[in-house]
Amino acid sequence: MSEDDIGLALQMRNVRKRFPGTIAVDDVSFEVYAGEVHALVGENGAGKSTLMKMLAGSFDDYEGQIFINSKEVKLHAPTTAKKYGIGMIYQELSLARPISIVENLLAGRLPRKGLLLDKAAARKQALALLKRVGLEIDPDLPIEDISPHEAQLVEIAKVLGNNPCILVMDEPTSALSREEVERLFAIIDTLRKRGIAIVYISHHLPEIFRIADRVTVMRDGKKIATKAIGEISREEIVQMMVGRSVKEFYKRDERQIGDTRLKVSGLSRFGFFHDVAFEAKQGETLGICGLSGAGRTELARVLVGLDRADEGRIELDGHEVQGRSMAEFLEKGIAYLTEDRKIEGLALRLAVDENILAPIVDRLSSSAVYSKSKGKSLIERLVAELAIYPPDPGRTVGNLSGGNQQKVLLAKWLASAPKVLILDEPTRGVDIGAKMTIHASIEKLAREGCTVILISSDLPELVGLSDRVLIMRKGHFTREMQYQECSEESLLLAANGDAAYGAVVGSAGEANGATAAGSAR
Repeated sequence: MSEDDIGLALQMRNVRKRFPGTIAVDDVSFEVYAGEVHALVGENGAGKSTLMKMLAGSFDDYEGQIFINSKEVKLHAPTTAKKYGIGMIYQELSLARPISIVENLLAGRLPRKGLLLDKAAARKQALALLKRVGLEIDPDLPIEDISPHEAQLVEIAKVLGNNPCILVMDEPTSALSREEVERLFAIIDTLRKRGIAIVYISHHLPEIFRIADRVTVMRDGKKIATKAIGEISREEIVQMMVGRSVKEFYKRDERQIGDTRLKVSGLSRFGFFHDVAFEAKQGETLGICGLSGAGRTELARVLVGLDRADEGRIELDGHEVQGRSMAEFLEKGIAYLTEDRKIEGLALRLAVDENILAPIVDRLSSSAVYSKSKGKSLIERLVAELAIYPPDPGRTVGNLSGGNQQKVLLAKWLASAPKVLILDEPTRGVDIGAKMTIHASIEKLAREGCTVILISSDLPELVGLSDRVLIMRKGHFTREMQYQECSEESLLLAANGDAAYGAVVGSAGEANGATAAGSAR
């Protein structure tokens, strides 16, 4: 090691990982200093996750050299990586859902009294770990009973419990609200001050410019550049990642907005939202903005028949929608893209074409005989339109990157040709290229007359795509903002209850001045 290497917690020299038919990581050198937050960015499939899996000991056949604190190591097993102080927080959580938070947090190191588990000590240790991430929750709860954002914080607490010297965070904010993101950034700042080297993988460029010291860009398995964060712009990062500018990222198409398609009156699900009323027009993209716990997803689940309302009425094209299942609502033309593609959205062990055609099996059946071949042209069109890669309809969905899985999930609901499509965090955890493709598809869908309801924590996304945005707070719609009024700042302030932003919503949730029939943007 040279004097320039002093202070390096991690150095990967000319590493390479081959898979059959491809080189996923090609001659990459990458280093992180102790106490540094080093951002690693690139599109899905760029090689960054494979690079980090090499560091985690997931492969025993990588080429090149890896140094931890100036000492060369061979990381051919996850246990070896953990021994050298490498902690990994994956985007896809490694928690076991049926067992408790305590058991997940202390897996492999549960305290004992003799041969028996010391439950009191285990609970105390678990509470201390949860406190480190600011999560107040009963540690005896099973993972399957907590929300996705709580599970994300449990995952972070679990890894921190091993006291790593190098911490890799892969999309750690993908399931977190804005308040929880701020809490995570405070944790990162504390870890940085303790001298921990942090690799931060994210598709959210504002986060990178907020917390990173340096950024490395990867594309097609190669390192494109490493720059100090003060020496590079967002536009330059995007150009390196995707080879094109992001200036037209939210290009808005002119389209005519028609009559009321969906009307909701006095809708309540006790404990989640109350007395909600709104209208959505044909060809309109209606955004819904709110902080974590505002009731957005709970409302969506009722609108598509996943959960039952306690009160209220849902009308589609002037007719009341009733049903006891999502299938019945889908049959009437209301579809829902869930925020959790892994658990609720996709059958990961089935092929791309089987997932996409799942909502329309009945349309492809005759005399109770299903014919997948009838959907071949539809599959080919959607795979091409959404740039699903690789373009192989027979490929197992679980083997696709996260961004391509999300495209398959969108294709699944586009295949049903819905009248109303409710999108819950449609671009969470996907790269910029995939996000641009999904946004273009949303624009096309609305232009063709579909009513789109967009639930998103990505404020630029809401501002860029929505004709109107309804602000949801504590189970109620409190504000409505027209496209011309929307900005990231105004939406955030309105979501936090600032009375100066947005048009007041009536007592029954009916937005004043909400009519958009005949208007164009």
